[in-house]
Amino acid sequence: MLSHYLTTLHRTVTRHRLYAVIDVLGLAVGIAVFLVLFLDVGFETSFERWIPHSNQIYLIRTIVGGPLSSLGPVDQTVGGLLEVLRTDYPQLVGARVLEDSITMQPGTQPTEENVEFVDPNFFQVFDLPLVSGDKAGLLHRPDDIVLTQAKAKEYFGAANPLGQRLTISLGGPLRVYRVAGVLKDLPKNSDLNFDFLIPLHVPTDAEDPTWRNWSALRTKTYLRFDSSDQVRTFDAQLDHFWDRHAASSSLAAHPTFKMQPLLSRHLIQSKDQAVVAAMGTVAVLTLLLAVLNYVNLATARAGLRAREVAIRKVTGATRSLIAAQFMVEAIIITAFSALVGMALCELALPLVNAAGGLDLKLDYLSNPTLIAATAALVVAVGAGAGLYPALVLSALQPATVLASARTPGGGRASSRVREALVAVQFAIAIAFAIATGIIVSQVNHLRSADLGFRRDGLIVVSSFSDALNAAQRDSLLNIWRSLPGVAGATVANVAPGEDDYRLFQEFKRPEQKGGVVLIRIVQIAPEFFRTYGVRPIAGRLPDRQHADDYPPVPPPNATPGPLQSPQDIVVNSSGARLLGFHDAADAVDKTVLQTTDVGFRRHVIIGVVGDFRFGSPHEALPAMIYVGADLGAPGNNALAGVRYAGTDPRRVMDRMAAAWRQIVPTLPFRAETADAHVEQYYRSDEQHGLIFIIGALLAVGIACIGLYGLASFNTANRVKEIGIRKTLGASMADVMKLLVGQFLRPVLVANLVAWPLAFLTMRSWLSGFDERIGLGPLYFLGASLLTLAVALCTVAGQTFVAARADPAKALQHE
Repeated sequence: MLSHYLTTLHRTVTRHRLYAVIDVLGLAVGIAVFLVLFLDVGFETSFERWIPHSNQIYLIRTIVGGPLSSLGPVDQTVGGLLEVLRTDYPQLVGARVLEDSITMQPGTQPTEENVEFVDPNFFQVFDLPLVSGDKAGLLHRPDDIVLTQAKAKEYFGAANPLGQRLTISLGGPLRVYRVAGVLKDLPKNSDLNFDFLIPLHVPTDAEDPTWRNWSALRTKTYLRFDSSDQVRTFDAQLDHFWDRHAASSSLAAHPTFKMQPLLSRHLIQSKDQAVVAAMGTVAVLTLLLAVLNYVNLATARAGLRAREVAIRKVTGATRSLIAAQFMVEAIIITAFSALVGMALCELALPLVNAAGGLDLKLDYLSNPTLIAATAALVVAVGAGAGLYPALVLSALQPATVLASARTPGGGRASSRVREALVAVQFAIAIAFAIATGIIVSQVNHLRSADLGFRRDGLIVVSSFSDALNAAQRDSLLNIWRSLPGVAGATVANVAPGEDDYRLFQEFKRPEQKGGVVLIRIVQIAPEFFRTYGVRPIAGRLPDRQHADDYPPVPPPNATPGPLQSPQDIVVNSSGARLLGFHDAADAVDKTVLQTTDVGFRRHVIIGVVGDFRFGSPHEALPAMIYVGADLGAPGNNALAGVRYAGTDPRRVMDRMAAAWRQIVPTLPFRAETADAHVEQYYRSDEQHGLIFIIGALLAVGIACIGLYGLASFNTANRVKEIGIRKTLGASMADVMKLLVGQFLRPVLVANLVAWPLAFLTMRSWLSGFDERIGLGPLYFLGASLLTLAVALCTVAGQTFVAARADPAKALQHE
């Protein structure tokens, strides 16, 4: 039976080669796009699944109480949370992680590395694979260190790293650690970001009184449970944890805690979930386009095989056997198309990986799931594509077909079905084209948008936040200011690309009753605004000539309070609005009150600046208050900004690095241009947008392949009609208008579906950006006209040949 089906399929394919190629090509491209995007979605949803028992690991997140609760959960908890939890749950398996950076001293050239300080039982929670070492004894000695395979090779070459010594600076005296274990390198589908593990030192209250302070969020706390029942029980009791252990705390509003599965951490942001959902949607819709192509062409060609079906029925074939034959043919064609599609996927993956910074691959041997999924895809697509043509062809009546002078074409109902399928195809294609235009425009807008400061000619020095004393920082700034091409240098606790400035304080105006507002505090040194190219909207900027702009630093043991003299501040436009001022000028010289532990401290607004964006374009611009501060002391998270002009930034950074090595020889120098430093905020959107664009372009291509095949068949099927029309006086233009109008009618109807679909989808996507373009009509009109032009070019050649054919030859056609 199968050999008979194969023989029949071979004869049909060789007799109608064009349609066979179109069938295979359309399905192959659809399957290739589906596989690439399927791999991308699989990659994005596979984060941390490589960790054994990862489904049992949970992160405790903190929801800060009071007005700050609107910020949502944060990943950090109070450092001593785990000990307190174990007083209630002695058998609790958990470990803390404190993320930081260290300076390695392998020789004369220091290097910075990412490190995690972890509890000794870290491997009870994270059963990470080891290359060498004994998990049972790892990290129990205070001088133990565990490093990744790549770092072991980098520092020790081919030598056995176990027992080797590493000299490390932790922001103070140098310490020597002994390599106790080597981890396998972390895969790309992981948000874990470390090269070294070091035992966490839990301080006493005398060493660090903030370690157990409920308002000081320091470490990530991970727990591991054996069953989901344990998770539910623990989570339910966690709601009352505060009442049992910290009800006497002086905090006005206590924090609450939320359990977060480790496997859901990567896609915890709604915008990331939307991107992955969009990828999956593109994959499914592209495959659907390919299936519709096959169905449309198969039903259109029903007449070519009508007599074959009739003769088979006359000779005893049942409807079920004929339907099975066409279903098997569809599955075989789909299987061959899948092989071609997999080859196309293999060719495309290196380009996709390079463009998207991914690590996608078709791993047939070590991934049996992929083979099973591909086989299931072939059967599902083949069955779905072949079902309707099989039902149509198997329903033909032998007597009607054999008595007809011409092969049946399915009539008006079949023609309407085919037009509906073409309309669905182009509705998807037009929606993709609209989305592509909007994505490209949004990405370009983000690149060129005015961020409120001059990011060109700017260098950000992130290593300034390391263990530098005041003298070292002053020396570096003075030397950098004197370098050729440098126009200014400043320091603050914020910088472009460094979004770690979420220090909120409560403020209010003296005349206000009751409520306060939360505003972010930014500490700045002189020349901050001038270096970043920010001018005041109203008032003036702080300087050293005014005593209240940069008041003397109080002694270390002094208690801050309302008796301190007022300090001058600068607010941004959002801050002025939040405080209730009518405009920028109205805010100048006004007093605001800052909540402190002992009352309110007075501040005077001396100036208002416009909002400027140092962080992600997805986040709303915050209300900010800029305060002059002494940023010379270590541990204040200071970041330097250097303005240069008329010279190569690489040359400026080399000179800055040379000065750094003279002043701070034991610490690495880290600096980038501001454009490079903010790249992190745009890279992900561009990478996923590029993949989406490629899929959209291929979707339009698949729709045009189907339209070309349908136009080719319909034109060939109407040769005699065209001849009669020309004999009766129709011109070539009349014939072309008739044929083109028929082919493009469903394309025009497709806009009725595509426009609202694209509008709703892209409005939702753009809502994830604080900085975004408007949804103007040009995107919709442009995409529709472009798609219509492509469709016109697709059918124009065939209609032109058919319209200019000799009527005499057309009337002889049979």
